[in-house]
Amino acid sequence: MRPDTLHTARNLSAGNENRRWHGTLRACNIGDNGQTQLCGSKGCPLCAIIKTSFDMSFYSTQTGKGRFGRGHYTSSTSSKSNDYSRNGASSTFKALLLNKVVVGRGIQMEHDDTSLTAPPAGYDSVLGEVGKRLNYDELIVYKDEAILPSYLVIYDSP
Repeated sequence: MRPDTLHTARNLSAGNENRRWHGTLRACNIGDNGQTQLCGSKGCPLCAIIKTSFDMSFYSTQTGKGRFGRGHYTSSTSSKSNDYSRNGASSTFKALLLNKVVVGRGIQMEHDDTSLTAPPAGYDSVLGEVGKRLNYDELIVYKDEAILPSYLVIYDSP
């Protein structure tokens, strides 16, 4: 990546915490009709995240590479994250997680780099900017400690 193509995030101070949405597979019916027990299935990323938080070691078995490589993807746009919310069990409801995400020093990127396993040197996160390839923003962190699930939102999605 050429140095002249790197830009830091505007109006964000180092160490800043943001709330961002994350959609994933819900293989069980947690949230349906008062169901509050985590399922414990290794095939349910939603319950695994709620139980133990985000874990990059789980990444390779459940997801493919994203536009900005192997990281935890979030967005300020709930409808963007809704696109990644899937049900493995029969339900009309869907689930999203609202998370606390520490941006630190973010780098704005408009072009895909699927080889990333960490942000470029000197940065803590990647900010996928709306523009050439993205219709909605993305915030990608590469360390488990940089993201914490805060709220589970269950919603009707006919």
